[in-house]
Amino acid sequence: SFGIVLGASPACPPKPNPTGALRAAAALNIPPKEVFYLGDTSTDMKTATAAGMVPVGVLWGFRAAEELKESGAKHLIKHPQELLSLL
Repeated sequence: SFGIVLGASPACPPKPNPTGALRAAAALNIPPKEVFYLGDTSTDMKTATAAGMVPVGVLWGFRAAEELKESGAKHLIKHPQELLSLL
């Protein structure tokens, strides 16, 4: 289940603007610095960084590890279960 789902709208500008990410964290009552923001593009890593979240690049997506690291990924994972070791 999902605690909140947000997407681009007039009230929620598209990434890398951090508004949506920050709204989600606020709605869940989680400080941004405690949020692992997973993504597969440089835009996702830039969004996480702008929101003050922990950028986690996922290697099963659209971009290579180097691009994700250059865009701010603090961690890279190859499989969803690897996220558990970061917690």
